[in-house]
Amino acid sequence: MHLSHINSLRGIAILMVILVHASQLFSFNTVFENELFAYGKMGVQLFFIASAYTLCLSSHYREKEEKHILKFYIRRYFRIFPIYYLGIIIYFSLNYFFKTTEYYTVKNIFSNIFFIHGLVPSANNTIVPGGWSIGVEMLFYLFFPFLFDFLSSGKSILKGIGIILISQIVLFYFQRKPNFDISFYNFNILNQISVFIIGILFFLNKKYFANLKLLSIIVFILLTILAIYISANNNDYKYKGFRYAFRIIPMISALSFCFLFIVVENSRFINNAVLQKIGINSYSIYIIHFVPAFYFLPKMNGYFNFILAYLFIIGVSYFVSILLNKYIEKPFVKFGSKLINKI
Repeated sequence: MHLSHINSLRGIAILMVILVHASQLFSFNTVFENELFAYGKMGVQLFFIASAYTLCLSSHYREKEEKHILKFYIRRYFRIFPIYYLGIIIYFSLNYFFKTTEYYTVKNIFSNIFFIHGLVPSANNTIVPGGWSIGVEMLFYLFFPFLFDFLSSGKSILKGIGIILISQIVLFYFQRKPNFDISFYNFNILNQISVFIIGILFFLNKKYFANLKLLSIIVFILLTILAIYISANNNDYKYKGFRYAFRIIPMISALSFCFLFIVVENSRFINNAVLQKIGINSYSIYIIHFVPAFYFLPKMNGYFNFILAYLFIIGVSYFVSILLNKYIEKPFVKFGSKLINKI
């Protein structure tokens, strides 16, 4: 499988995520600046699109493998848990010395250990910064083999739209309640499943995108502008603007990233060695980059300092990720492979 462009997409995704967190160290003067940098949070949705696509690709090649569903779960678990469990330890220690450990209750910690924190509001994004996305991803892994079989058996677009509509209707039901926690449901599988479905549909219907190289650039830019515009008119997740924006923006972004996929796949300039290397280590970078961003760098001003802070976070996180990849990620992935071979 030729995955260099997917690694480049992951590289872009993590650079987007770091951008938004680096920007939180600064104060900007205009709504445009704030929204432009804040849009980096959609890097997580780009991760989801890349993840859905690669899982589809892998399942396509392994669909005749004996006990392929069990082996799929083993691969995913041994890919995710070592770095995430290390993240739990690291951020508990940092919060113990520098902030507060009030959220590190037995319920919250064990919810994260068993990767069900995406269903527990108090645990969803409090134990490991950004951990909500791992919770969503693990829940998606749980359903993926069945979703992929269902969608790939025919009429994928109609089925996909149906799943998205059902999830949105359920979300609408919860949103009508007076105690609706918009932050939790924004980070919930009910909201994010639409992004994964779009990723699967893109894989199944990619042949229709093959000749849209120039158009893909235009559509990607237009959809990105639309998402940023909606976000700019929906201040701070409250109901001051479009009350369904938190549900619409991820889907618009997901669609834009499908076109970005085509752009990167056909561009040697964007699909380059630097982005690929960053993308290969993007999971470790994602877990680690919160350390310099949230615990060591002070609040600052000025674009020069912003650029320096951004590059510093990238550099430190990448260096640490190389070590984590060598001494933790790869050994556990190999162990998972050995377990699969025994099965």
